[in-house]
Formats: sequence, structure tokens, C-alpha cells
Amino acid sequence: MRLLAFLTALVVLLLAAAPAQAHVRATEVAIDLRGQGDGVAAVVDVEYDILARLLGLDGVLSPDAVGADGAAVEVPTEVRRSSLDAHASEAAGYVGERLRLSRGSIGCTAQEHARVELADSGAVQVALAYACPASGALTVRSDIFRASDGVVDETTTLVAYDVDGHRGSALLDTAHTSVTVGNTDLLSEIPQFIRLGAEHLLFGLDHVLFLLALLLGAKRLRDVVEVATAFTAAHSVTLVLAAIGWVSVPGWIVEPLIALSIAFVALDNLLSPRTSHRLPVVFGFGLLHGLGFAGALSVDGPPSASTLADLISFNVGIELAQLTIIAVAFPALLFLRRAATTPVAARALTLGTVAAAVAVAGAGLVWFVERSPLLT
Repeated sequence: MRLLAFLTALVVLLLAAAPAQAHVRATEVAIDLRGQGDGVAAVVDVEYDILARLLGLDGVLSPDAVGADGAAVEVPTEVRRSSLDAHASEAAGYVGERLRLSRGSIGCTAQEHARVELADSGAVQVALAYACPASGALTVRSDIFRASDGVVDETTTLVAYDVDGHRGSALLDTAHTSVTVGNTDLLSEIPQFIRLGAEHLLFGLDHVLFLLALLLGAKRLRDVVEVATAFTAAHSVTLVLAAIGWVSVPGWIVEPLIALSIAFVALDNLLSPRTSHRLPVVFGFGLLHGLGFAGALSVDGPPSASTLADLISFNVGIELAQLTIIAVAFPALLFLRRAATTPVAARALTLGTVAAAVAVAGAGLVWFVERSPLLT
């Protein structure tokens, strides 16, 4: 019974983290800069819910809002879009005020008529144009969603740029809020992108549950090595291809399929005693998860040494987080299996495994419905 309690508590803990994400503690902002000389264009992607709470917009509910069945309430996309359209000037004003560009000591001037829209990914996209001095290195400073705003504790900002012949990317955070284009230090960026990759996997509950579903079906260390290798190879390929723009699949297609992959693998552990098909399945689903990982990065223009280093570092962070999960979860599961030496313990192990698989599959199916635009 202790085995069953352990497995049930593990799944409940993970599932409980899903609604807790509504209490925003960290967020990501993406800034894409392009320009030459005195004209610079910026496209900024921010989370709708955070911007809505900050500006007091409609179309966002309290993080604790639940329906009659106790499930979190999802605000319809149409409500969000109409609210954003009605408050576009406020959204553009906030982002334009917090994103400041300058050449040398002379600040750039944000032009009027910014474009504000709700992207297919659900993020708010603000397009700004700046008039800058014609010469001098461009410095970018972002204070979008700083802690003093009271809606988020930490913001990581990815700046991708193609300005004055310089292409690359940089990460900004609370300690580093500005970057000068062309003056980024490659070695200093690597640890930040490794951290970003690790956080993206660890804080992505769907990716974590997919890995745990794979571990539930693994009997030997060799099984773990094989599925981990297949998953890593697959998501690394699509991560790079999607990040540099060679492959593009809309998020409304990718995210529901990622959720469905979780349910499939969890149920496959119960319904299929044979595992000969597991590696092709894991590889195929790994391609999907790679597209999901790439949502945190965007590289414009031909790959450079800097952008390739950023991509590799990001992927290394994902792998380190993945290995950490495997190193903690699989030995614990293996120990419990070997400890089940009596009929009672063996039955408890079977019941615990079934309960965990069903819970993970249920989470995947719920996310599939929530993320499918045709079903919501």
C-alpha cells in the first residue's frame, strides 16, 4: 500500500501544479528587432493574461476562478481578442514605454500607430517602429513585466536581432536588462541559454508527464537509454529546424498533439504488452515536442556562430533537465518494483502503475480538449 500511496502522491503533486501555474511567478517575453541605420522595427510577444491583469483589461479572470465542476475556467479566445482590440492603445503604450532603444547616448523615438493583435499562439503581439540616429551601436533596454508591476516575480526576455548587419540573440533578466547589439559575449550567453532550456522543460508539465509516462513503461535501464536517445534525437532536430525558421507548424496544431502524445504513451503502457513499436512512436512524438520547445526561441536570418551556440546551449539545458528527471524517477520506480516480492506488494505495484498511467492519460486528454480550437 505504501507503493500505491507513493505513486498516487507523485501524480497528484504533478497534476496539482497545473492550476498553480495561474499564479504567475515567471514569464517570458520575446523581442524581435530588425533594422538598418535610422529605422528599427520591433515585434514584441508577451503573455496575454499577465498584460491583461496589469492593465485591468477584460477577458481575463482571477487565477482562482473555477467552474461548477471545480475546473479552471478558460476564457474564450473571442473574448480575449475583442478586449485586446478595445484596449490596443493601452497595450501598445505600455510595451512602447518599457522597451527603449538608443544609439550612443541618444534615445530612439517610438512612432505612432503600433500594431497590436492576438497571435495564434495566444500571446499578445505588439509591432513598434522606432526612428533612431543613423550611426552608433544600438542598445536595447527592456523593463517589460518587472517585479515592481506586482503581477510577476521574474521575467526572462529573449532578444533576437538583425540590425546593421549584426545577427544574433541575447537573454535579459532582472540582473541584466539591456544589451548592445554586436557587443554580446558568447561565453556569457551560454549559461543563460542552458538555464532557459532547463526551465522550459521543468516548468512544462506536459513534457514532464510525457517523460514519466515513458518511464512507467520501461522495465530495464536499456529501455530508458533507448527511449531517451530516440526522444532526444527527434526533438533536437525539430527544435533547431523550427527555431531557425526552416520548419513552421502553428501552435494550435502542435500543442494539442503534444497533449495527445502524453495520453497515447500512458495508455499504451496498459494496453500493449509488446514494446517493439515504442521507439518509432517515441521518435515521432519527439518531433512534436521539439516544435513545442522551439516556441521559446526564434532565430531570424541565416544561422551564425552565435545563434547556433544559443540553440545548442538551449538544447543542452533541456537534456540536463531530462536526465535529472530520469535519474530521480527511474531508480525510485526500479527500487519499488524490486521491493514488490510478495503477492500483496505485487498487486499494489500493478494497481499503482495502472492508477498512475490512467491519471497521466487523463491529464493528456484534458489538455488535448482544452488546446483544440475545434473542441473549445
